[in-house]
Amino acid sequence: MSYGIRKDFYHSKVWNQVRKNIWLKQNLLCAICNKPVYVDGISDYIPKEYRRTGIVHHIEHLDNINVYDDNITLNENNLIGVCKECHEELHHQDIAKRKDYVFDDDGNLKKV
Repeated sequence: MSYGIRKDFYHSKVWNQVRKNIWLKQNLLCAICNKPVYVDGISDYIPKEYRRTGIVHHIEHLDNINVYDDNITLNENNLIGVCKECHEELHHQDIAKRKDYVFDDDGNLKKV
């Protein structure tokens, strides 16, 4: 999607209101991991060490055509509030990940 189109949309008053509504309905919690998120102006009371950056995610992703379709861009049934970490997972689901190995506290790879 063209950056200018996206920038204009994400800086619109109507988007900011819909975005705020999503977070308020979700009680400022990520819809996936249920951790508290930071949303400018409404979650300042959550201590910084307990909150993550919040992003409202379009389930049907925006493109150059549907960015003008309010049924896609502003429809609350197409939106979920997630933390930045879970948002990355949503956008990179197609990348294979090993679930049988993890890194320990020293950074060493170990089998689960």
